[in-house]
Amino acid sequence: MMRLRDIRDYVAALGIAGDENCYCGKMEDKKEKSIGIYPLKNRQSGSIPLGGVKNGSYGVKSVSLLVHWNRSPTESEEAADALQEALIYCRDRAVNRRTIKFIFVTYDEPIPVDTDENGIYEYVIECLIYYERS
Repeated sequence: MMRLRDIRDYVAALGIAGDENCYCGKMEDKKEKSIGIYPLKNRQSGSIPLGGVKNGSYGVKSVSLLVHWNRSPTESEEAADALQEALIYCRDRAVNRRTIKFIFVTYDEPIPVDTDENGIYEYVIECLIYYERS
């Protein structure tokens, strides 16, 4: 099973935000130029192959990524676009003990969610991560 921590490690390795600025579960101090990885609330319903889970070759993890960048709308949008592009082109990427087969991003572009209470621009990217079962 793929964990949020695995996805956090993949996103951190992209180098868009520093490793110390990539979070899973909760963004405690909300530093600028951070990315948070959360479980997607409207998850895809799971499918169990004939014969049970052991006969399935892949799993799906539904996640939401929050790009919490800075006070520049242009730089914030560029960071969100760079992350979305990296997700779209991900193929057969080994992360920890799992292999991400591909990532399906649900919208054509990152979703702007305006600014937080400190004027930091934020974007959301929702996606389905298809990974190889071992």
